[in-house]
Amino acid sequence: MKSKLRLIGLLTISCLLIACQKSDTNPQNTQSKNAETLKAVENDAQKKLKAKCQSVDLKIKALANKSSPKKLSDLNHLLQLCIAEVPLEKRYQWIKDSEQVYQNLLEKSSIEFYQYMTNSTGDHEELTAQAKKALYAELKPEEQYLVDHAKALYLEKYYLGEGEYTVVQHPQYYIDLFVPHLEKVDQVYFKQLRKEYTGSDYILDAGLAISFDEVKNRLIFWESYLKNYPKAHYQSQVSELIKNYKNDLFHGHENTRTLWFDHDKIADQDALKAIRKLAASDSASHKTAQAFLNLITSSEAQWQQLPKSSEDEAEYDSAKQKDIREQRQILQKQVETEVDAILNKS
Repeated sequence: MKSKLRLIGLLTISCLLIACQKSDTNPQNTQSKNAETLKAVENDAQKKLKAKCQSVDLKIKALANKSSPKKLSDLNHLLQLCIAEVPLEKRYQWIKDSEQVYQNLLEKSSIEFYQYMTNSTGDHEELTAQAKKALYAELKPEEQYLVDHAKALYLEKYYLGEGEYTVVQHPQYYIDLFVPHLEKVDQVYFKQLRKEYTGSDYILDAGLAISFDEVKNRLIFWESYLKNYPKAHYQSQVSELIKNYKNDLFHGHENTRTLWFDHDKIADQDALKAIRKLAASDSASHKTAQAFLNLITSSEAQWQQLPKSSEDEAEYDSAKQKDIREQRQILQKQVETEVDAILNKS
């Protein structure tokens, strides 16, 4: 009897041990199978994504030939998914291609589309709510889709000055779709462009719409950028920005001139303040700024010594007044020529 009980006990223990071993191994098997399944799903998803991404170029080509707002929306979504899956050079190409797609779209859009988007007529008058509703009904279905999804498609009205508006591609487009997957140098480039964007030209109505100090800040930023990243992909675009901002600062524009040549002063005081700050910086243009300031100081002393033109209209055509104007014009031309020479050296 005792031997039978001992045998039963041994069998029970053996069964328990086997059960424990099975219990120990089952989770491992399950985890392994789960991992394999997950990997298979990921591989399948990657294959599907790769197949989708291979269609990007074809979609771009199709949109280059025929604009379609709905297909542009699909393309943007696909670009956002695929940009990380291709080499850097291909990313640059897609950026360039997408710009062309937007350009084609805007060039082929109707006058009615522009009027609706800018809320203005051809006479620069604001549309009434009733007129805008009627105008919407005149739009083609694809243009109705375009205005309905303008924000999602990164389109907005842009002020050109003198009451005129247009429609442009918002620079936030690059930030959302491309920037996270570009080199740091390119990220800095696009983020600064976004920062400078205000929804209008910075030159409006023949004058600067930003301060001379802001022009100076932008010039310093881009010169520093070029110094830090001399081989940047967008180096040529940055060089053009530097050229423009330098001209804006040292020449100004018709209604915001740097050189005014009034009775006592020859330069705008706000412009001079900005140029003094530039001269005190370590920017690439600091020597140009210093040379400009030296020229203004010496020329202004000469300017103040010249006889002043009479404000009496009766004397305007007198020989004396003609001689005075000629003397002042000669010095003015001389200063302007020397400023050009200073800028050409930089």
